[in-house]
Amino acid sequence: MMPPRPPRIVHLTTVHPLRDPRIFDKEARTLKEAGFDVRVIAPHTRSEVVAGLPVTALGPAGGRLRRAARLREAYRAARALDADVYHFHDPELIPVAHRLRRVAKARAIYDVHEDYGARGGIEGRALRALERWCFRWVDHVILAEESYRALVPEASAPATTILNYFRPPETPPPPKTPPPPKTPPKETFELLYTGTQGRARGLDVMLDVAKIAREERLPWRLTLAGVCRIAADRAAAEARIRSERLSGLVRRDGWERYLPWAGMEPYYRTAHVGLALLRPEPNYVETIPTKFYEYLHYGLPILCSDFPRWRAFVERHGCGAVVDPRDAEAVVRVLRVWFEQPERYARLSAAAARAAPRYHWDVMGERLVSVYERLLAAPAPVAGS
Repeated sequence: MMPPRPPRIVHLTTVHPLRDPRIFDKEARTLKEAGFDVRVIAPHTRSEVVAGLPVTALGPAGGRLRRAARLREAYRAARALDADVYHFHDPELIPVAHRLRRVAKARAIYDVHEDYGARGGIEGRALRALERWCFRWVDHVILAEESYRALVPEASAPATTILNYFRPPETPPPPKTPPPPKTPPKETFELLYTGTQGRARGLDVMLDVAKIAREERLPWRLTLAGVCRIAADRAAAEARIRSERLSGLVRRDGWERYLPWAGMEPYYRTAHVGLALLRPEPNYVETIPTKFYEYLHYGLPILCSDFPRWRAFVERHGCGAVVDPRDAEAVVRVLRVWFEQPERYARLSAAAARAAPRYHWDVMGERLVSVYERLLAAPAPVAGS
C-alpha cells in the first residue's frame, strides 16, 4: 500500500517574478523544508524544477490587461495540481482563489504584500472592495506588515503577520572597513540602493548625491541594483547621467529587468552604506523596507528618510541616520562624516551587524509552518461552499 503523499501546497502569482524572495526563497522553500509538497505557479520562461521546487510557467507577467487574460490559464494550472492549500499573492487572483476553493476541497490563503487601497483613485477603491469580499470567505490571511492588520476586519478570516525578515545565505558577509580618509583611497566609498528604482523611491536625490560627489571630487560610487519599471523615470535618469557626466559614478544593474537576489548579493558584500531615500508615500511610511534587514546583515549603516517608523528603527539599533529625503546636501553631510571618521562608521557598522539576527527569517518561517499545520488539521472546506 502506497504511503499517503504529504499535503500539497501551491503558491500562485501572476504579478511577481518567480524568484521573488518572499514567495519563493522564504515561504515556498521553508514549507518544502518542513516536509510539504510545494509547487509554484508564476511568470517564468518555461515549466521546470527550480531549486528543488516544481514550477509551472505562466510566461512573462506583462501589463494588467495581459495578466487579466492569463487568469483562466492560472486557474487551470492550479486546479490541475489538485492542492490541499492554494496560497495566492495578488489581489487580481482573488476570484481565481474563490473558484478553486468552491469547486475543490482546498483551503485558500491570501498573502497581503502591500496596502493596495493606499494607491487611491478607482483602482485603490476597487482593490480594497475586492479584499473585503475575500476576507469573508478565505481560510487565512497572511500579512507582510503589522500595519496591514487594520485592513482585516475583526469578524473576518484569521490573520497572521509574517514579516519579510531576511533569509541569509550560507556564506557569512565580510567585515566592513571604509576606505582610509584624507588620503588617496585604494577603493571607493560604495553607496548602495537595492530593489525597485524610481523617482518615488529616491532616484532623483541619489543622482543629486552622485553629482555633488563628482563636483567635489569625492571617491564615492553609487550602485542602483534593481529594476526601474517606469520608462519615463528610467529615461529621465539616463538623460541626467549623460548630461551631468555621472556614468563613472553611477552603476546600474537590472535597470530594465528584474534582478534576482543572486544578482544583488555581491553588491551587499562590497558596499559601505545602505540607502533608502524614499518619498513620504503611504505604502512607504508605515512599513519597514525589506532592504533594512538585508543592510543590517551585511553590516551596512542605514541612511534613510526621516519617517517616524524608520527613525525609531534606526535609533533603536544605533545603526545609521535619518535625513530629509528631498535634501541631497543633508545626505552628503552625513556621508562625509561617516567617510571621514572611520571610528564612527565602524561603530554604526558593528551595531548593524549586532541587530541583524533579530530580523532573520527563522522565526517567521516557524510561524508560517505553524499556520499551515493548524489550517490543515481543521476540516477541509466542502466542495461548492
